[in-house]
Amino acid sequence: MISRRTFATIVVFAGMSVTFAAQSAWWSFSNNDDSQPVAEATEIRWDDLIPDDFVQPENPYMAMSREEIDKLMDGSEESIARRAEIDAELNYAPVVPELDGKRVRIPAYVTPLEFEGSSLIKEFLLVPYVGACMHTPPPPSNQIVHVESPEPLKFQGMNEPVWATGIIRTDTIQSELAVSGYSLEVERLEPYRAPQNR
Repeated sequence: MISRRTFATIVVFAGMSVTFAAQSAWWSFSNNDDSQPVAEATEIRWDDLIPDDFVQPENPYMAMSREEIDKLMDGSEESIARRAEIDAELNYAPVVPELDGKRVRIPAYVTPLEFEGSSLIKEFLLVPYVGACMHTPPPPSNQIVHVESPEPLKFQGMNEPVWATGIIRTDTIQSELAVSGYSLEVERLEPYRAPQNR
């Protein structure tokens, strides 16, 4: 079985290989001058947000017979309680507590939560692949980072990857689209460019 860490790595690198660069003025953000060096931040990947020893449990529905599934869906109190247990197991997505309060830099795609005007956003999600939470079911909560920007940012679309820099927090936040296991006190957003000589 593919671990969640391996799956996250495959998805992110497949998505990032689609687009390697964007215009330098992609984001309208204060002090976002590409000529200035970014202060030191730990570069992380999406699989770094998953604890090393965590493996997603097998989906018990896959091993059930048609009769067992029918019984589980019969509406009885017992079946409702059992489905809740299964859902809790499948949705469990632990975070990495050691990341809390660290200054990080992560490649991501943006899913807006609220627009100000036609193309400005202040609240959004950072996600590992294009269209997450909008055109596909949300990823696990430890693969979603909630952001509230101190000022509106110009949004150019969900297909443009970015580098996001800021202080990461292990906060669980429920938005209208998904539950995020992390938040980011964003300091800088810039167009994604593939790392050189990696």
